[in-house]
Amino acid sequence: MKAEKVLVLRTCANNMADHCGLIWPVSGRVECKFWEATLKLENGLTGVLWGQGASAQLSPQADARWVVCEVAVSDLIFLEEDEGVKFSRAEVVHVGTRSSALDFIQDNACKYEASTTNLIEALVIPDAQSGTKAVLPALPVVTKTPADVVTRRTTVRSTQTLETAVYGSTLTGANQSQLIAGYGSTETAGDSSTLIAGYGSTGTSGSDSSIIAGYGSTQTAGDESSLMAGYGSTQTAKVGSDLTAGYGSTGTAGSDSSLVAGYGSTQTAGGESSLTAGYGSTQTAQEGSDLTAGYGSTSTAGSDSLLIAGYGSTQTAGGESSLTAGYGSTQTARLGSDLTAGYGSTSTAGSDSSLIAGYGSTQTAGTDSSLTAGYGSTQTAQVGSDLTAGYGSTSTAGSDSSLIAGYGSTQTAGTDSSLTAGYGSTQTAQVGSDLTAGYGSTSTAGSDSSLIAGYGSTQTAGTASSLTAGYGSTQTAQVGSDLTAGYGSTSTAGSDSSLIAGYGSTQTAGGDSTLTAGYGSTQTAQLGSDLTAGYGSTSTAGSDSSLIAGYGSTQTAGGESSLTAGYGSTQTAQEGSDLTAGYGSTATTGPGSMVTAGYGSSQTAGHASALIAGYGSTQTAGYKSILTSGYGSTQTAQESSDLIAGYGSTETGGYDSSLIAGYGSTQTAGYASILTAGYGSTQTAQEGSSLTAGYGSTSTAGFNSSLIAGYGSTQTSGYESTLTAGYGSTQTAQDNSSLITGYGSTSTAGYQSSLVAGYGSTQTAGYESTLTAGYGSCQTAQEQSWLTAGYGSTSTAGYESRLIAGYGSTQTAGYKSTLTAGYGSTQTAQEESSLTTGYGSTSTAGYNSTLVAGYGSTQTAGYNSSLTTGYGSTQTAGYDSVMTAGYGSTLTALDSSTLTAGYGSTQTAGFGSSLMAGYGSSQTAGCESTLTAGYGSTQMAERDSTLTAGYGSTGTAGQDSSLIAGYGSSLTSGTRSFLTAGYGSTLISGLHSVLTAGYGSSLTSGMRSSLTAGYGSNQIASHKSSLIAGHESTQIAGHKSMLIAGKNSSQTAGSRSTLIAGAKSVQMAGDRSKLTAGADSTQTAGDRSKLLAGSNSYLTAGDRSKLTAGDDCVLMAGDRSKLTAGKNCVLTAGADSRLIGSLGSTLSGGENSTLVFRCWDGKRYTNVVVKTGSDGVEADVAYQFDEDSNVLIKAEDSHSVADPSQLQP
Repeated sequence: MKAEKVLVLRTCANNMADHCGLIWPVSGRVECKFWEATLKLENGLTGVLWGQGASAQLSPQADARWVVCEVAVSDLIFLEEDEGVKFSRAEVVHVGTRSSALDFIQDNACKYEASTTNLIEALVIPDAQSGTKAVLPALPVVTKTPADVVTRRTTVRSTQTLETAVYGSTLTGANQSQLIAGYGSTETAGDSSTLIAGYGSTGTSGSDSSIIAGYGSTQTAGDESSLMAGYGSTQTAKVGSDLTAGYGSTGTAGSDSSLVAGYGSTQTAGGESSLTAGYGSTQTAQEGSDLTAGYGSTSTAGSDSLLIAGYGSTQTAGGESSLTAGYGSTQTARLGSDLTAGYGSTSTAGSDSSLIAGYGSTQTAGTDSSLTAGYGSTQTAQVGSDLTAGYGSTSTAGSDSSLIAGYGSTQTAGTDSSLTAGYGSTQTAQVGSDLTAGYGSTSTAGSDSSLIAGYGSTQTAGTASSLTAGYGSTQTAQVGSDLTAGYGSTSTAGSDSSLIAGYGSTQTAGGDSTLTAGYGSTQTAQLGSDLTAGYGSTSTAGSDSSLIAGYGSTQTAGGESSLTAGYGSTQTAQEGSDLTAGYGSTATTGPGSMVTAGYGSSQTAGHASALIAGYGSTQTAGYKSILTSGYGSTQTAQESSDLIAGYGSTETGGYDSSLIAGYGSTQTAGYASILTAGYGSTQTAQEGSSLTAGYGSTSTAGFNSSLIAGYGSTQTSGYESTLTAGYGSTQTAQDNSSLITGYGSTSTAGYQSSLVAGYGSTQTAGYESTLTAGYGSCQTAQEQSWLTAGYGSTSTAGYESRLIAGYGSTQTAGYKSTLTAGYGSTQTAQEESSLTTGYGSTSTAGYNSTLVAGYGSTQTAGYNSSLTTGYGSTQTAGYDSVMTAGYGSTLTALDSSTLTAGYGSTQTAGFGSSLMAGYGSSQTAGCESTLTAGYGSTQMAERDSTLTAGYGSTGTAGQDSSLIAGYGSSLTSGTRSFLTAGYGSTLISGLHSVLTAGYGSSLTSGMRSSLTAGYGSNQIASHKSSLIAGHESTQIAGHKSMLIAGKNSSQTAGSRSTLIAGAKSVQMAGDRSKLTAGADSTQTAGDRSKLLAGSNSYLTAGDRSKLTAGDDCVLMAGDRSKLTAGKNCVLTAGADSRLIGSLGSTLSGGENSTLVFRCWDGKRYTNVVVKTGSDGVEADVAYQFDEDSNVLIKAEDSHSVADPSQLQP
């Protein structure tokens, strides 16, 4: 036990400063620098010994800091007039609230030896009329244990009531109460209560309550409550609550709640809740919630939730949720979610989700998802996804996906996908894909693909493909291909191909091909070819060919050929040829030939011939001839000849001839001829011919022909032909043909054809065809076809086809098709199809389809489909579908579907669906659905649904539903529902419902409901309901209801109801009701009711009622009633009633009634009591008391009688 020490209680300002400006520490030693040992307050530290005695040292301000310090007994000086104690130094041992400080003294007094010694004289409690200060009981001298001393010290004497008031105040206290009031205040307290009020304040409390109020504040508390309010604040609390409010704030709390509010804030809480709010903030919470809000923020929470909000933020949460928001952010979450948001961000989450958002970001997540977003980013995810996004990025993911996005990037992924994107990149992937993209790149992949893209590159891949692209490159590949591209290059490959491209190069390959290109080169090859090209070179090859080209060279070869060219040279060869050319030379050969050419020379050789030519020569050879010519020469040969011609030459060959012509040449050959032409040449051949043409040439061949054409050429061939065309060429072939075309070419082939087309080409193929097209091409194929198309192309395929299309392409496929499309493309497929589309595309698929679409796309799918779309998409799916949509999307699905939509989306789903929508969405779902919507959404669901909506939403749900809505929402639900709404909401629910609404709400509920509403609300409830409303509310309740409303409210209740309303309220209740209202109110009640109202009010009640009102009121009651009013009032009652009125009042009573007139003679009040039926006082006649004449007169004889119509509000 501590000897020679005592505990002293005092208060400091919020910044720990005392009345002399000294800043006290929160713990440790404090000492006065200007100490003087006098009996005055100045020059020393002061306080109240053991917390007992005069309260002059204790501040009633709501933000005061209550300090307990330890002082040596030898340092104490007892001040005059019992103003406390003074000391020079102390040790601070506790800083907290009034309640915590008193509890500290009570818990620790037994440790001090001095607690059993009376150090000050006993203090006599003065009468309420003579006192001007509140004084606590002195410490008694006892011989009991310290614990008993503390217990007695902290308990007010059981037989006394302490009332201390200044002029104009009214105090009414029950046993063991303490009331201290400033001028003009009104206080009413139950047993064992403590009230301290500033001037003009109003306090009403139950038993064992503690109220401290600043001037002009209004407080209403239940039993065992503690309220502290700044000036102008309003507090309403049930049993066991603890409220602390700054000036101008409003607090409404259920039982056992704790509220701390800054000035101008508004708080509405259920039982056992803890709310802390900055100035101007608004909080609405159900049972067991913990809310902390910065100034100007708004929080709406379900039961057992934890919310922390920065200033200006808005939070709406379901039960057991944890939300942390920066200033200006908005959060909406279902049960069990964990959200952390930076300032200005928006988060919408399903149950058990975890979201972390940077400032200005937007997040929409399904159940069990984890989202991390940088500032300004947007994320939309289905169940179980993990998304990490940099600032300004956009992510849309299916279930169980993992996305990592750099700032400004866009990602759209199917289920089980993994995407990593640099800043500004765009990624679209199907199920199970792995994409890594540099900044500014674009990737579109089918299922199980792996893509690595440098910055600014574009990739489109089929299933199980592997693509690696440098910055600015473009890649398009079918299933199982491996592409590696340098920066700025373009690659288009069929299935199982391997392409390596230098920067700026262009590659188009069929299946199983290997292409290696230097920077700026162009390569076009059929199946199984191997091409190696230097920078700036151009290579066109048939199947199984091998080409090696120097920089700037041009090569055109048939199948199984081998070409080696120096830089700037041009080579054209048929199948099986071997060419070696110097730089700048031109070599044209038939099959099986061997040519060696000097630089700049032109060679044309027949079949199996060997030619060596100088440049500019002209050669003409017969059958199996060997010709060597310079360029610009003219050659003519008969059948079976081999011709090689230089540039600009003219060749004519007979039967079975082989012609090779330089640029711009003209060739005519007989049956079974082989023609090879340079650029711009014209070729004509019969059946069985083989033609190779340079750029801009025209080729016509018969049956079983093989044609290879340079750029811009035109080819026409018979049955079973093989065609290879350069850029811009046109090809026409019959069935079983194989076509390879350069850029901008047109290909038409028969049955079972294989087509490879360059950029901008058009292809038409027969049954079981394989088509590969460059950019902007158009493809048409029958059933079981394989199509690969470049950018902007159009593909039409038959049954069981597989299509890969570049940007802006259009695809139409038959049954069991697989489609992968680039940006802006349109896809149409039958049942069991798999579609992957780029941005702005349109997809239509049959039964059991899987669709992944980029931004702005439209998707329509059959039964059991899975859809993932980018922003602004429209989706329509069959039964048991899974849909994920970006912003502004429209989704329609049958029963048991799962839908996730971005902002502004519209969703319609069947039975048992789960819907999650971004801002402004509209949702319609079947029974047992789960809906989560962003701001401004509309929701409609059947029974047993769970709805969570953002601001301005409308929710309609069946029975046993749970609805949580943001501001301005409209909620309609069946019986046994649970509704929580933000400001301005409208709630309609069935029986046994629980409704919680923000300001301006309208609530309608069935019997046994519990309704809590903010200011300006309209509530309608059935029997045994409990209603709590803010200012300007309208409430209608059934029998045995309890209604609490703010100012300007209108209340209507059944029998035996309890109504409490603010000033200017309108109250109507059934029999035996209890009505309490502020000034300017209107009260109407049945028999045996109790009415209490302020000034300028209108009160009407039945028999055996009690009416109490202020000045300028009108009171009307039935028989055996008691009426009490202030000045200038009109009182009318039935028989056996008692009427009490003050100056200027008019009283009219029934038979055997008592009329009491309170009069003022200038010094004191006197009562004039008369009884109807005695002394000439008539029943049912209005009387006034004339103070001038000091006589009782009838109201009809007075010109100053009050007009009831003028007094009625």
